[in-house]
Amino acid sequence: MSGVDFDFDVVDPAASEVVAPAYPIAQWHNGQQTLKALGGVPYTGGLVLPSKYLPDGFTIPNWTLAQMTFRSGKEESALTAQKALIAPIRSRFRWFVNQAGVVTNFPRSAYTAGSNMRGHLQVLSAVQGLNEPIVITFKGKASQTFENLLKDFTTRVVQLANRHAPKGRALPRYAFWMTLAPGPHTKAGNAGQEAVVTLPTLALPLDLTIDYARSIYVGRDNLLAFQDWYRQAEPWAAEWDKTGAGSSDGAGEFEEEAEPEHAQARVS
Repeated sequence: MSGVDFDFDVVDPAASEVVAPAYPIAQWHNGQQTLKALGGVPYTGGLVLPSKYLPDGFTIPNWTLAQMTFRSGKEESALTAQKALIAPIRSRFRWFVNQAGVVTNFPRSAYTAGSNMRGHLQVLSAVQGLNEPIVITFKGKASQTFENLLKDFTTRVVQLANRHAPKGRALPRYAFWMTLAPGPHTKAGNAGQEAVVTLPTLALPLDLTIDYARSIYVGRDNLLAFQDWYRQAEPWAAEWDKTGAGSSDGAGEFEEEAEPEHAQARVS
């Protein structure tokens, strides 16, 4: 039947299922020392954002187009960054266990000692040069490291700025840009199961001043936009508050078995 109007006036938002928004997902990638001659993210580590989630010809300032090869042999074009200017807006965390190829996910509160659980952190982030947020995913040691970096940044930078805030007001962490970069190649893991990683770091000056905090402030327009992104991400953040086998990591994230293979990565 044509010409029938939708009855928007009677819709009760509380009686509708909430659907979490989907975001492009970048991964934290560990570099490998043997690829020094190759350079770039395959060697240093950093962020990998598959081009398939982006419009044709899309670029991000200071990110490099690279061709990544996965353990499965599949090649994929991606934007990569050794350093990225980001503002973390919201995060979610869970534990996961991979048994015989079946991945079971657990909320943070369900940790069990001796169960071989690994941490999985996703951070909804603004990236300087982008008009929409992306998700950055960290696993294992990288997830623990980045959570500690966020705490340190809040203590040393955000609280410094908020000492000047009027009563009842405080800037959130996403009011400030932070420079995310890979650290040196180092070993991580239990004895006999060690792997070389390039864990995330934040570039901060030794002398933190209010002038420095002002220099990395995102500005009024960005602050208003990031606040909206924070509110919109409420159902996204809540998705991981349950246990489930084989549940989704979010739209388009690399499969566990298809993470970038260091030895075969090459820059185009």
